[in-house]
Formats: sequence, structure tokens, C-alpha cells
Amino acid sequence: MTDRTARGSKSYLRLVTLAVLIPSWMALIDGTVVNVGLDTIAGNLGVSIDEASWISSIYVLAAVFVMPLTGWLAANVGRKRAFLYAIGCFTAGSLLCALCGSLPELVAMRFVQGVGGGLMLPLAMAALVDAYPPEDLPSAFKVYGASVMIGPAIGPALGGWILANATWPWIFLLNIPLGMLSLLFVSAVLPEQSERGERSAFDWTSLAIMVAGFSALQYVLQEGPRHQWFTSFDVTVAALVAVAALAIFVRIQLTAAVPFVDFRPLAIPSYSVAMLLALITGVGFTGVALIVPLYMQDVLRYGPDIAGFIMVPSALGTVIGTELSGRAAKVFPAPLVAGVSLALTAAGTLWFATLGDRAGFDSFLVPRFVQGIGVGLLYVPLNVLMMAQVPKRLVDAASGLGALIRQISAGFGFAILGSLVVQNRIAATSMTASRFRHVSLFDDAGFALLRRWFAAHGYANADATTLSFSVLQELVARAAASAAYSETFVIAALLFVVSIPCLALFLIVPRKEPRAA
Repeated sequence: MTDRTARGSKSYLRLVTLAVLIPSWMALIDGTVVNVGLDTIAGNLGVSIDEASWISSIYVLAAVFVMPLTGWLAANVGRKRAFLYAIGCFTAGSLLCALCGSLPELVAMRFVQGVGGGLMLPLAMAALVDAYPPEDLPSAFKVYGASVMIGPAIGPALGGWILANATWPWIFLLNIPLGMLSLLFVSAVLPEQSERGERSAFDWTSLAIMVAGFSALQYVLQEGPRHQWFTSFDVTVAALVAVAALAIFVRIQLTAAVPFVDFRPLAIPSYSVAMLLALITGVGFTGVALIVPLYMQDVLRYGPDIAGFIMVPSALGTVIGTELSGRAAKVFPAPLVAGVSLALTAAGTLWFATLGDRAGFDSFLVPRFVQGIGVGLLYVPLNVLMMAQVPKRLVDAASGLGALIRQISAGFGFAILGSLVVQNRIAATSMTASRFRHVSLFDDAGFALLRRWFAAHGYANADATTLSFSVLQELVARAAASAAYSETFVIAALLFVVSIPCLALFLIVPRKEPRAA
């Protein structure tokens, strides 16, 4: 299948889509599959849950480091070869993660895995944009999006299932056969890019400054919620370092003859507006995906397997939403489709704010399904709006920057919404305790009744008193946690609502460059 006709056929394009889909799916699933198992891994390695959280964070940080390098690698190494290197790095990192026996080893190997995963996503998107003709891009994004967007959704469910039936190293070992298959498939099917940018030497200075900036930024996102943000000297210093280093990095790239990271796609108005929208909505999407399982475990006391499984309705809704968006993109303007998706996502998120602390498992199915449809509806129009006017010579750079923004928004989503839960919980605990004092259970007669109940069931007086206090504290804690999550869901829904006016910008931005240039 080497002639031009075969390479442009629909069957060949399907093979290209499948070739980039498998590694993309692995990278996305591994971004979330560990989250529900952090407590288990921490116990096995003898560390605290806060320390174990770096297992997830380092994966994100590694991806942030390498995503801006996509354009340079495609120009200097070649996209296909870079893709194969990324798959090999991810697969080797997965094997090494499974063999680790300590937290430092696991964090180091997750970094290796994250480097491969961070490169695979933008290279996959660039390969699709380069292989498909402009008029078929919505169909390509529909198929690819429906598949890759369920990765983060089913990751927690898969992780919970593995932990319920096997040991935690199997979370990583499952990547090995898929990684080997991907190496063979990409090598046989993926074409070389039609155009390659100007080649240049590797800029180690820019890399060092970029690593310093993003490392400091990740530290702020990771440690800020635990140390009350800028009331901490360390967090403040890290924030200043992040701003200074990233500003210097951008300045160097804008003045370089051959930039290490190409920011020229940001000069295309439609691309810049789409990036802004991706940043805002990404905070909401990833933040909600984090706090829904936490809400189920923290407030409703579900186990990690059940909390992970609740993401499955979201995955189903995402597939349906992506299919609908692909069809709607042929009939309705992309901004209109995106607006409907944001409205649905906001409605599903607000639904969670009404569930309280006594909701059953079935109460989560419909709102997660609605959220999934909203997320799926947004994928095709947002990517079409982002990439439609990007010339082929800038496709790799645009894909790398787009993936970077999504990764940064994920970090912000985890940090901001996670911090809001903590802060809202502190305020809600005080308010809930005050309100509960007016409930009969908290007065002397109510407390005595509770104490007598424990005594009647065989507990000594001292134990009955202690248990009575514990029950009251648990009631306050659950009510406060429920209120905290409800307020955070409302704030997340507002992020989607305020994103809707941004869509109007697509109606006024000028066309900068034609797609085929």
C-alpha cells in the first residue's frame, strides 16, 4: 500500500486512525488509572498518601516537559520515528514501574513513562491532521475523540478492578503487550509527514529554563492546597520562579531564528481563542473527574472499585456525544455545537451539587452520563475550530501547544478544585457544627438517648460516651464534607457557563491563514 491512491483511501485512513489510537489510549488511561489506587500503593510502599500523590503528579509533569518539543522532534527526527521512540519509552517505563519496590524508584519510572505518554498524544493528533484531507477532519476527530476521551473516564474503573483482583504492579504490566503491538502497527502503517519544518540544533539552555519553570509551576499546583497557597514562603518563591522562568523562556523562543518551541500558531486568532476555551473548560473537566470519585469515597464511603466504576457512564456518554457532534458539525456551526455541550456539562455538574450525603449509587448514573455527552459534544467542534486554519507546516507545533494547554489545565483542575474542597470543608465544618447544636440529637436529652442506646447494647459507660461523641462528630464531618463538595460542584459548573460567551469570539476573529497553506 505505497501508491498515493491507496494512501488516501478510506480503509488506509482507518488504519492510520487505529495505529495512533492504541498508544493514545494507553497514555490517557495511565494518567488516571493510578488515582484510585494511591492509597493501596502507599500502604504497600510504606509511605503517606501525600507522598504517594507524586506518582500521579510526576506523570503530568513529565508530559508537560516534553509536549512543547513535539514540533522540534517532528522537524529534526521525523514524526514517525519520534512516535516509535515515544511508544518504546512508555512501554519500557511501564515495565520498570511494575518492578519498583520503593517510592523514589516508582516516581522516577513514572517520569520515564510520562515522557513517552506526553509525546504520544500530540504526535498522534498531528499524524491525523496530516493524513486526512481538511474536509474529512471532523470525521477523523469524531472517531479518534470518541475513543481517546473514554481513556481518562475508564482509567479509575480499570484501576479499581485491577486492585480488587490483582496486585498494583498489574496496573503497569497490562501496557506491555499493547505497547509491543503499537510499535509494530505504527511502524507498518503510519506515513511520514508530508512537510517537515526547519531543522535546528537542540537548545539545551531553553530546555533547562523550561524545565525550571514548569517544575516550579507543578510544585505550586501540588503543594499550594496543602500550605494555604501564597501564605507559604516556599509556594510563593516557587510561583515567582515559575513566572520568571517561563517569561524568559517565551522571550527566547519569540526572538530565536529557529525556536525550540514554535509559538507561531498563537498568531492565528481562531487557534488562540480555541486554546483559551480549552484551558478554561479543561480545568472544569479534569477537576470534576477528580472530585466525583473523592466525593463518593469521602462522603458516601464507597470503596475505590465502586467509585472508579461511576466513571463508566461518563465514558458511554462521551462516545455518544462525540458521535452526535461529528454529525452536528456537518449541519450546525461549530460554536453552536460547543455551546450546547458546555450547557449540558454545566447541568450535569450542578446535578451533583443537589445529591447530598445520603445519595445512592444510582443517583450518580444520570448526571455522569449527561456530563459525558457534554464532554463528547465539545471534542470535535473545539478541535476543528483549533486546527482548521493552521497551515501544515505548523501542525506539529500547534498539536504540541494544544496538548500542553490541556495538560496544564488538568494540573490547574486538580489543584484548584481540590483546594476548594479543602477550604469549603473548613468553613462548612464550623457552620454545620453550629447548626447541629440546634438539633435535638445535640442537646443533653438527645446525647443521653444516644448514650443509653450504646449502653443497652453492651457497651460500658465510658465507651458509650466515647462512641456517642464519635457518632456526632461523624455526622458533622459528613454534612460538612457534603456541603463542601456541593459548593465546589457549583463553582465547576460556573466555569462551563462562563466559557459559553467565549464562543462568540469565533464569530468575530478574522481568518489568518488558510488550512492548506
